[in-house]
Amino acid sequence: MGELSPGQRTATTAKILMTAGILFVLEAIWRGSLVRTLLAGALLAGGGALLAFARRTD
Repeated sequence: MGELSPGQRTATTAKILMTAGILFVLEAIWRGSLVRTLLAGALLAGGGALLAFARRTD
């Protein structure tokens, strides 16, 4: 199997961050914590930005 390009590695990292962000958002909403929801949203946005950057580089 060939090595992944830097863009593919970045995209994989972004997908992991977005999955963690989604789970974090759901948990924060379930607990009703505004601060945790905002932090989870920031994590999700960061993953989305990283994914957009990775797609631009490939």
